[in-house]
Amino acid sequence: MIREPVVAGTFYPDDRNVLYGKVYGFMRDAACDSLSGLIGLVSPHAGYIYSGAVAGTAYASAPETVDTVVIVAPSHRYPLRGYSVFDGAGFRTPLGIVSIDRELTSALLEAGCMFQPAAHMSEHSAEVQVPFIQVRWPDADIAVILQGDSSEAASKRLAELLSSALSARDRTLVVASSDLSHYHPLRLASAMDERLISAFCSGDPEKIEALIEDGEAEACGSGPMMTMMHYCLLGGCTDFGRISYDTSATASGDRSAVVGYFSGYAARKGDPL
Repeated sequence: MIREPVVAGTFYPDDRNVLYGKVYGFMRDAACDSLSGLIGLVSPHAGYIYSGAVAGTAYASAPETVDTVVIVAPSHRYPLRGYSVFDGAGFRTPLGIVSIDRELTSALLEAGCMFQPAAHMSEHSAEVQVPFIQVRWPDADIAVILQGDSSEAASKRLAELLSSALSARDRTLVVASSDLSHYHPLRLASAMDERLISAFCSGDPEKIEALIEDGEAEACGSGPMMTMMHYCLLGGCTDFGRISYDTSATASGDRSAVVGYFSGYAARKGDPL
């Protein structure tokens, strides 16, 4: 089973050469160096005209050599409960097909995760990450997990499953796909987003859950963010930080109802690249 693209031509270009040039340009223009010891990223998932530059900074900051990228993403269009691990052979984009890491996928399914095909059919939040992976690491495999339960407890459990399945692996990266606040005036959106970014940089997933529950911040991928954080904490990360931030107002000029975009990292201090 190959998962076909559903937002090519809308969220990102459907022409191979145009898409490659766009993604390569986002990473080149980011002017970021690879961060030492990085094993986790937050990357946004809106249309590239809005969030592509922020996503580019995330991937430009990642190690030059990665064998497997685990994408943990929210489900926007399907009432997903728990987690759904894509159990197919690959993801297609205009850049070609990227293979699914079948060994990792099988381990997660055997550990109790499910595959709910309908959840993946029209979901964009994982798909928009794939061209960045294809350009940055042409030989890398991926695993795609959609997370329906965004609680901190469910995130911790998924992180534990990932940590166990990846315990003997090196050169693996976990990417949490998330946008931040949605459709608030720029001043309010920026304040909400800064609270969430501060919580992320603290390295404490419970702070993110508290902000979301109190309505003081928003993130459609708060669950995936907390999953990535817990996974990285289990892996010895002590350094959580901001890479870049922007809003849709930069591209649209509309400051009355914006969406926030954030890229962040989790790293083990002192580890080599």
